[in-house]
Amino acid sequence: MCGRPKEVALDQLVRVLDQVPLVSSIKNDLGGLRSLLLNRREPRIAALGPRGSGRSSLLRALIERRPIREPLHSDHGEWVHFEHEGAKVHWLEIDVFDDSARSQWKGELEKEVPDLVFLTFEPNNLDDLKRIVDRAKSLLPDLPEGVSALRVLPLLTHADLIGHGVADIESARAGLEAKLRDAGLHADPPRAVSAISGHGLDGLSEAIVLALPEVARLEAARALTRATEARLRIGNEIVQACTAVSVTVGLTPIPFSDMVVLGPLQAMMVSALAYLSGRGWDKKTVAEWVGSLGVVGGLGMGLRFSAQTIAKLVPGAGNVVSAGVAGAGTTAMGQSAIKYFLRG
Repeated sequence: MCGRPKEVALDQLVRVLDQVPLVSSIKNDLGGLRSLLLNRREPRIAALGPRGSGRSSLLRALIERRPIREPLHSDHGEWVHFEHEGAKVHWLEIDVFDDSARSQWKGELEKEVPDLVFLTFEPNNLDDLKRIVDRAKSLLPDLPEGVSALRVLPLLTHADLIGHGVADIESARAGLEAKLRDAGLHADPPRAVSAISGHGLDGLSEAIVLALPEVARLEAARALTRATEARLRIGNEIVQACTAVSVTVGLTPIPFSDMVVLGPLQAMMVSALAYLSGRGWDKKTVAEWVGSLGVVGGLGMGLRFSAQTIAKLVPGAGNVVSAGVAGAGTTAMGQSAIKYFLRG
């Protein structure tokens, strides 16, 4: 999507709401949408570990995109603003055994602070575990003033090289967990992953989205195509927030305010769900989604707007009816878009 149109749409919507009386509570409902959509940014992930522990290949496997022409500049100790086929991630690799690791780490922290940290271990080279942990423990506290401790996700990479099955992989993972605990590293339980077989990448993708701040979750879920549950969860949050706004608009005793506010709101909602799925928002996407509604679905959308406007002309209970129709209509439209874009 060019020009970040959802931000423009949301700003325009807020300006419209400024002109409509009795809707101050709507702006409170927009708070969640602001964090997810208007203020969104790319996730920032740092990967600490020895050279050759599979960090760059892991990133490519997580986003499941075709190879890019320019490879990642791995192990160079610099933030890479990675953008490819809709996936956007800020990525930093630090070789913990490099003599310049501390200066690289501190220098990059002055530019951006990671949202979370991967700590990578190779299954056939766990003799270096203590050195890796000691070096990580010396680097992690080097944070700018006011920044809380970073969340660390230990990863046992190249899981496909461990033993002959799931039991062997789990045994190796449990062994790493015990050693990390003995070393006094404050971190999440380690995960065994493989960029080749895909082992453990679904769970890791979900864990990444959950660990990120709200402003980075939508871009992360869009980039991490394996995080299907996270996508659905965020999609439903968007629909619920838009439904809350719709109900409040429906209660506003001003005829035709529904069409002024609900139209842009619902268009923004469907646009956000399409973007979350990794799709672009263009005429072709719109036509496909509208086509999926069919004649009956499209007619129902139009009738809802008519029913809301007529209901507002009826004193008293008319506003309650309008609010119910507005909320139900927005929910139905949102769930239809979720089914089409996120459930395939």
